[in-house]
Amino acid sequence: MKVAKSGSITSETTSFDSAIILTGFGKFHIETIAVCSLSVLVVGFQNGLSSYVFPAAQCELNLDSFQLGLLNVAFLLGGALSCFLFGTLADMLGRRPVLIGTHLLNSAVTILSSTNPTVHSLIVCRFFNGFLIGGPGSIIYAYISEFQPPKYRTMSVCYCGLFFTLAWLLLPVLAYLVLPLNVNLKVGGFFVLSPWRLFLIILSLPEITVGLWLIRLPESPKFYVAKGYPRKALVVLRKMYSSNSGKGPESFPVKNIITEVNIEVSSGSKVTCRGQIARVMSEVVDQMKSLFQRHLIGRTVLISGIMFSNMFGMFGLGLWLPDLLIKFEQYRSLHPNDTISLKELSSLSEERNISCTPSFEPSVIQSTVAMGVTALVLSGCACWASTKTSAKNISLVAMTIGGVSSGLIYWMSSSLQNLIIACIFQSTMIISNMSISGIAVELFPTKVNGVAICFVLCIGRLAAGLSNVLFGYLMDSQCEIPIFIVAAVVTLGGGACLLVPNAKREDVVQTRKGFEKEVEIAVISDRFR
Repeated sequence: MKVAKSGSITSETTSFDSAIILTGFGKFHIETIAVCSLSVLVVGFQNGLSSYVFPAAQCELNLDSFQLGLLNVAFLLGGALSCFLFGTLADMLGRRPVLIGTHLLNSAVTILSSTNPTVHSLIVCRFFNGFLIGGPGSIIYAYISEFQPPKYRTMSVCYCGLFFTLAWLLLPVLAYLVLPLNVNLKVGGFFVLSPWRLFLIILSLPEITVGLWLIRLPESPKFYVAKGYPRKALVVLRKMYSSNSGKGPESFPVKNIITEVNIEVSSGSKVTCRGQIARVMSEVVDQMKSLFQRHLIGRTVLISGIMFSNMFGMFGLGLWLPDLLIKFEQYRSLHPNDTISLKELSSLSEERNISCTPSFEPSVIQSTVAMGVTALVLSGCACWASTKTSAKNISLVAMTIGGVSSGLIYWMSSSLQNLIIACIFQSTMIISNMSISGIAVELFPTKVNGVAICFVLCIGRLAAGLSNVLFGYLMDSQCEIPIFIVAAVVTLGGGACLLVPNAKREDVVQTRKGFEKEVEIAVISDRFR
């Protein structure tokens, strides 16, 4: 293998980023963005469906509040536990097979959930829903960004992230159309196809579509380069070029790709090339250890901390906002002449009469849709802003505004004021969540990108579970305490964004304790593989 020296690279040999720029931007990229956007939409459906499906199933399955909470905890726990597995598999086997497998399996679990006769089996299914959806929920961003030229990587992640917001807009609309239906169809004497079961089946259809659609798309070319397979990467790049330009694959001007080959020199004289690893466990251990090496541990802790604060608010206060709005309306109907505060809202806990029949008041739907539309519009503005400034700056502004707005809820005294603050908070949390994912993609080397993003999201999901426990314990007695905690945590997370380094200045190859790690830039042509 010959190492390229300065001035020895021909016009047919270039870096991966230069090669992917030469593929252009056209039909192929539009298709990948479309399928990844649909994947993100499905992830949004799975994260938000519990707010609509399980209250509707409350009468049929005789669910109490504790069991409703267990369903949410099971989903979050499953997502947290799966992060390391799917991150490692994505970096070892590729993004595409993991995405196909998790989407198709998760759609099967969702359909199985619609047949569950007991709450215990439903809890098990929700655990596996969270476990499986944790794969595409994190890997999809790495997959879409690795097809894009450097100029469009952050923007593509942002635009795909819009569909997570769109899911939270479509869910209440679908619930309003499906759940009130008078459907009670016996299926083989096993179960009754009630509206909430039909709702689950409908939500599984987009996921089946994503899994089958991904089969026709290739693996990420950047993954092939990172694993030391430039020949396979060239095949994908030629396909991209042909699809975008309408020309034959053979006319792609690049013949050789500059790739990185990691050479480890241990304390002895033995030299090993780590292009392939035979044992799965060795790969898992190496990748997990790499996140805590001296050159990566700072980034790992920082991004994990920021994601912790984001999801602590997004899936904590964010999931309880509809309940707060409903309480507000109920209190105003009972005490129209009183000034409302959070303490007064707590007094409603004993007055509320929970019905088994799903109720979808127009005011609740209007408020939920207003929050979704606002988040969608502002997320679109953030995507445009991503072409003008860095994801770091977007996260900094969004998290700071989100932290301040959450604290302002304590002083709101009307339904309109609360709705405005809710719209601002929800939008900023979603925007910052997308941006933090974009930052993580840029900051970590490709070989550990998948496991790094999954680790960061694992921390975020644990934060979401912790936040929900906090709200569940204090919401009916001292709801101002968790709200102010969210305000403090989110604001601190916004301040931590100032510490995010510029990815362009970071060298992804560093010194590792115990051995000297060198990276040689080698020109590998087709004849070498």
